[in-house]
Amino acid sequence: MSYSLRGLAPLLLVALSACGGGGGGGGGSAPAAANRAPTANFAFSCADLACTFTSNSTDQDVGDAIASQSWNFGDGTAAVTTAAPAHTFAAAGGYDVTLVVADRSGVSSNVVRRVTVTAPATPAAPHANFTVSCASLACTFTDTTTYDAGSVLQSRLWDFGDSVTLAATNPTTHTYAATTLTTFTAKLTITDIAGKTSTSVQSLVVAPPATSLNCVGGNCVLSLTQAAKVQAGLVSHSCSAQGNRVVITAPITETIFPDGCVDPVGTVFTINGGAAFAANTQLQIAVVSGTVPASSLAFQPAIRLTGDFASGWTLTFDDGFGGSGEPDFNDLVIFIKATP
Repeated sequence: MSYSLRGLAPLLLVALSACGGGGGGGGGSAPAAANRAPTANFAFSCADLACTFTSNSTDQDVGDAIASQSWNFGDGTAAVTTAAPAHTFAAAGGYDVTLVVADRSGVSSNVVRRVTVTAPATPAAPHANFTVSCASLACTFTDTTTYDAGSVLQSRLWDFGDSVTLAATNPTTHTYAATTLTTFTAKLTITDIAGKTSTSVQSLVVAPPATSLNCVGGNCVLSLTQAAKVQAGLVSHSCSAQGNRVVITAPITETIFPDGCVDPVGTVFTINGGAAFAANTQLQIAVVSGTVPASSLAFQPAIRLTGDFASGWTLTFDDGFGGSGEPDFNDLVIFIKATP
């Protein structure tokens, strides 16, 4: 159940103040950090020979950014420099597509991905296409194929890019077994009643939930040194994704915020229905990161924790989407207070 701020409100305000950006001060300025190379990354989606590419490249240096990009499609055509080009290959086959990106200082990096395309069927044919959305490792695939007049579906085959295939079902769900940030290429093949086929392929990036057992900075388990009731308050959110779900995973399983990106700031959730946990209980927390249409994860989603039993804990979460200054751990800020 969710509650208004009530007695937790002053503590939430303190946590919010502590998380705010600070100004200068102190006896001297820190030395400038060394410039890091950007991380080249891209997503793609193809329907037969026609593809769209989107750069999801990032630069983690505060104030820096991707200044240029260059695409080589591996088919002998000239390179292009737009961030999200469309490209139609002349023939079916596999092509090594290369993206080179550079930051404002000219430091560059590149990524190469194999893109396999198929020739379109003759008229009165299907035109395969699909959409995909993921919450952490669990993804939903929806067939959005269109058909010319006279073309009717006979069969569909999903290939999820991890050696698992599935026929017929639409929409369908699939859960990946990745243990870190991983790119898969999913494929949908449509065959109509005349035996004509069409294929659509898309890249997608998935990552396991951010958990208190693998958080940034060490172990983020909340240790209750005394028997206590526990509340969690949403201090702020600044999400790039959608559907960032916050859950307790041990010793009970309970959803704290179904979508911290849209749940009202200031909402307080009383964990375990208000019943006290025994002394020496260790609470474990996970955040299941959602997706955003036409974008892709750039970093491993992660959480970190500061504080202690006496003063309360502040949990900060980064959902893994890129941009200048990312990861910044301000996508979700949650204050957790134990009351003996």
